[in-house]
Amino acid sequence: MRQSLPQRRASTTFIVLELGPTARVVIALLLMVALQTMLVRLPYLGPFFEYVDFILILTVFVGVQPRALRAALVGMTGGLLQDLVWGVLYGASGFTKMLIGYALAVVSVKFSLDSKATRLLVLPLCSVVNTGLFAFFLYFFSMLPPGTTLRDVVRVGMFALLGNGLAGIALFPLGDRWLGKWIAVRSTDEPLAPRAF
Repeated sequence: MRQSLPQRRASTTFIVLELGPTARVVIALLLMVALQTMLVRLPYLGPFFEYVDFILILTVFVGVQPRALRAALVGMTGGLLQDLVWGVLYGASGFTKMLIGYALAVVSVKFSLDSKATRLLVLPLCSVVNTGLFAFFLYFFSMLPPGTTLRDVVRVGMFALLGNGLAGIALFPLGDRWLGKWIAVRSTDEPLAPRAF
């Protein structure tokens, strides 16, 4: 009689990589730059995604927490990566997003901006401010296309408001799930002295 070999149990071990808040934000930042670069190049949907600024959405998501340095660094790094990819005016997008992230974090020290409804109201306002500041920099450095009027800038701002608002509705729950507990301010944090990281 033939004896069978003892059956081996198929054991799989999953490697769980615990990432801290900085690593998660950096990964999210790189994913947003890659996502925006790929979606703009789609044949039929590309023109819609020209008005969606994923880096601004991440900057607003991080900026509504009262940590000014983290929000400013996310905005600046994401904006500079965006400037490197698009090559329009190096530093302009980085500066505008850094300013928006820092201003949101400073305002969120006094007012609670991290609720879901408040974020969806803050995002369109930040998108209009971002468009206005970027258009100002293009005008200041004489890089605005000839024949561009204030009406064109307002039209682009309104499309950005709509595109970022709709994308924020889809992306904020994902950010809450993946980044929420890592960047949320704990109750032990000092409200007037926000921690950087």
